[in-house]
Amino acid sequence: MLEKNTQYRDKKTMLELVDIEPKGGPINQKNVDTEADLLGRPISAPIFISGMTGGHPETLEINKNIAMAAARFNIPMGVGSQRAMMEKDSLAYTYDVKKFARELILIGNIGASKLLVYDDKSVQRALDRIDADMLAIHTNPGQESIQPEGDLNFRGVMKRIFEVSRNIKQPVVVKEVGNGISKEVAASLNGHVYAIDVQGAGGTTWIGVETYRNKSRYGNAFWDWGIPTALSVLEAKSAFKGPVWSSGGIRTPKDVVKSIAIGAEICGMAKPIISSERSAGSDGVYLFLSKLITGVRNEMADLGFSSIKELSNAKVSFREPLNSILKQRRILKQK
Repeated sequence: MLEKNTQYRDKKTMLELVDIEPKGGPINQKNVDTEADLLGRPISAPIFISGMTGGHPETLEINKNIAMAAARFNIPMGVGSQRAMMEKDSLAYTYDVKKFARELILIGNIGASKLLVYDDKSVQRALDRIDADMLAIHTNPGQESIQPEGDLNFRGVMKRIFEVSRNIKQPVVVKEVGNGISKEVAASLNGHVYAIDVQGAGGTTWIGVETYRNKSRYGNAFWDWGIPTALSVLEAKSAFKGPVWSSGGIRTPKDVVKSIAIGAEICGMAKPIISSERSAGSDGVYLFLSKLITGVRNEMADLGFSSIKELSNAKVSFREPLNSILKQRRILKQK
């Protein structure tokens, strides 16, 4: 699908409507520290690689290349849905990238609706099989609704998310797949899971992917459905006390810097990573990450922020229509 245009058409991330007030004059980028923290472990920048693939023999090389580049920067990485290996254990090796990058922070992955099929012990076995440090549970009703074979049974899913979060060893992150998470959903998850990864609208639309794949006559009507990333981060932050991750259309250093400034703990990327891997393997991913982290450092230097902690306390303002939407949603107080 890399050759197809599967991006949102008329909806952006809304990060372009976020302005950061400089802390002071520009500083030397050599004095900027981009180091962040995840699970009490230092990472070189507030960036992670979203889960994309696994479950087919050809995907091992992709995951291996991404893992090796991520490990060089101490950047966390997610794998694609582990459903394939849970149904066929012989495919587990396509997700098992820690044998190439022992110190990598690895995020496992399972679909929320599949929690109705697999019990907690099965989930735990799948995570232990690849030595995962965390579990991402993805919610994708929009995508499933466009698939002819889609699983539309989400009844009881929230209860299962809570149960899995309590009963497995790894911290749980609930994430979308490109349609965002509202403050109401975030509030229902509060106190039950470790973090929320909003995966908002503005980047790749998996409704669009399924529209191409299945030639769906309904997909085009819902192509741009979803909550833009910046809005989703702010909504989730208003209702969820744990870490909120920003992903969905994150493409540039400026996107990362703005996401941290509005409250995200860490930012996820997928499309730029897979595109870099497909063009030049592990070296391509390494070069992209190198330029990205350097760009984040330069953006912070221009704004006068010397650390991620300082940036996370930045003063921000919102342009229209984001400003009005935040007031309508009672995330910002009306003046």
